[in-house]
Amino acid sequence: MKSLLNIMILIVVMATGCQLEDETKKTETSPPILQLSTSGEIGQNASKHAEEVLKKQNNLMDVQAINDDKKLLIAAQLPHNDRFQMKKIEKKLTKQVEKQFPDREITLSLDKKIHLEIKDLKEQLAKGKLVNKKLKKEIDRIIKLSKEKT
Repeated sequence: MKSLLNIMILIVVMATGCQLEDETKKTETSPPILQLSTSGEIGQNASKHAEEVLKKQNNLMDVQAINDDKKLLIAAQLPHNDRFQMKKIEKKLTKQVEKQFPDREITLSLDKKIHLEIKDLKEQLAKGKLVNKKLKKEIDRIIKLSKEKT
């Protein structure tokens, strides 16, 4: 009698376990939500791709990037020991990104201030406070700031 009861409990547990697994599979494979917007926002796919490529292939602490339709602005932070070779590393990273995005004007900086400016700009963009025209102006301002020599 006990063995029959144990077998019945085992069957019930296995049946409910299989049902729960099937339900979780259904929720995981739901189709992605499409964003239907006509605001004309500039997609940040290029900047996200550039961040991933640079982080994977190089010894960088952090990478921030933002783009508009023609320009790609990237700021990276080097480990402290690599700061002795900044110019060499900056040229290498710029060439690496130019190969990935030949159709965009690339500006890469290893300056901490530029890094913070891009980070702030990305936060504003995420909150929806920037429109395309203002985004382009801000990117141009940061590019001009990165080319200044102090």
